[in-house]
Amino acid sequence: MRTIEGENDLLLTCEAEPDGIAILRCETRDGNVCLPDEIGGAPVVSLGNYALSERAPDLAGRSIFRVRITCGGPEPVHDANAIRAVTLPKHLRSVGGHTFYNCRRLEQLELTASVCDFGGDTLMNCHTLHRIRLHADPAGPTCLRKILGEHMGELDVVIGQGGTQARLLFPAYSEVLEPVTPAHIFQRRIHGAGYGYRECFETGVFQPHQYDRALEGLLARHDFIDAARIAVRRLAAPFGLSDKARAAYLDCLRAHGGELARACAAAGESAALRFLLSLGVLSAQDIAAACDTAREKEQTAALSVLLAAAGQQQPKGRAKSFDL
Repeated sequence: MRTIEGENDLLLTCEAEPDGIAILRCETRDGNVCLPDEIGGAPVVSLGNYALSERAPDLAGRSIFRVRITCGGPEPVHDANAIRAVTLPKHLRSVGGHTFYNCRRLEQLELTASVCDFGGDTLMNCHTLHRIRLHADPAGPTCLRKILGEHMGELDVVIGQGGTQARLLFPAYSEVLEPVTPAHIFQRRIHGAGYGYRECFETGVFQPHQYDRALEGLLARHDFIDAARIAVRRLAAPFGLSDKARAAYLDCLRAHGGELARACAAAGESAALRFLLSLGVLSAQDIAAACDTAREKEQTAALSVLLAAAGQQQPKGRAKSFDL
């Protein structure tokens, strides 16, 4: 068995392909898994069915070889529930079906534009997944639509390459089958705005104008906090953002940014608060309420940011009434 020094303790079962290496199984108990870009000088181009899942794949009859990646720890015994984040190889083209099946604590997936095939049920039972980092041109075709189709939960997505970046939030949705008359006939009903947001693609290319138009639906549904969170991300990384859409997002934050500010204060998200304050959309009442929340949750760093903004808004000669 070949042994290679790396960032993780991984036991890989591999197979040679005409143009690279397939990882058929990855056994690990590491929280942050960084799969190797190359093995023996050959690029890793595919990830097999059930490769990191709780269930081991059937590899009978395959021409396999094993590789140990080590950072000094013991040989791993696989624990799918230990995995929190996975970085896929930069040359990877395909991800097999059920690859992350029952990785119930997986939170983040990082990959490149080279991935063009994302198998069925790849993210089954990955209910805690909420971040996707895709190193790709936002204006080009990617596998993002396929990933979104595999996960109905909320996903916070960053697509970027070079100096161009898009930050997007895709809300959650659910599907249910409801009986209708006559008996034994069912119709599918979709609940939540997330399905519509997942339709903002054409031939695998993200369409900013379609995504931005979906804001009206969120506001009509009174999903104000999600609307505000989407607005902040689009304004922070305005790839393909029209003047009309920018104005709509700013109007949304003037109306509902106070609720978002309170949520950021409660979570201690100082950087998000600084950006929100820089937009000039929060009223004095919004800032004061966020200060109260930061005090209640003992988020001193967030409170400092808010107090500085409150001080700038006060008329000259008026005594400040805030304290840490």
